[in-house]
Amino acid sequence: MSKVTLNDINVSYDGKTQILKGLNLEIGEGELVSLLGPSGCGKTTTLRMIAGLETPDEGTIRIRGQAVDGQRPQDRDVAMMFQSSALFPWLSVAENLAFGLAKKNLDRRAHRSQIEAIARQLQLEDLLERKARTLSGGQRQRVALGRALLKEAAVLLMDEPLSSLDRQLRLQLQDEILRLCRQRGQTALMVTHDQSEALNLADRLVVMNQGRIEQNDIP
Repeated sequence: MSKVTLNDINVSYDGKTQILKGLNLEIGEGELVSLLGPSGCGKTTTLRMIAGLETPDEGTIRIRGQAVDGQRPQDRDVAMMFQSSALFPWLSVAENLAFGLAKKNLDRRAHRSQIEAIARQLQLEDLLERKARTLSGGQRQRVALGRALLKEAAVLLMDEPLSSLDRQLRLQLQDEILRLCRQRGQTALMVTHDQSEALNLADRLVVMNQGRIEQNDIP
């Protein structure tokens, strides 16, 4: 089971200003949940806590029923797509995508086949040999999404995955993300400011404000 549970999570960066305040959240196995709310409300911090990139002051995070407090990010079976894309600018698109396959024991042909398949799905097939530094913001965002999807982790975390894309491509990739998550039974948590995107994609919406959950229900 890939259920994710956050119990009584408190986070403060300076000992005074609380970013998350007694956060309780459960994400069911195979569920796609969207965090929605204004900037600074704690959405991205919540993702980073699950990924192990930040540590809560108080509370417990469980993945598959096991507490992961103190566990290294690479040991959590989590893939995260950052809003900033976080690509290696000197590497090609194909080489950046390959990092999503780093822990898979694949031969060279299977390795290339998976990269080409995700590139087609994200409309990157003509860019595979381009250096990441030469890409537009939207192209970099698609590469970052592809890298996270290729990892096929138990839990997929996405921070504004489609924000730099034009409307037509955004709608196409919404369908693709949903299809891939359903196909793999992947548990996913997505941060967005776009209400229509959240409504289209999510099984459940979690509305946050000032470090707290204000609403948590189906769209």
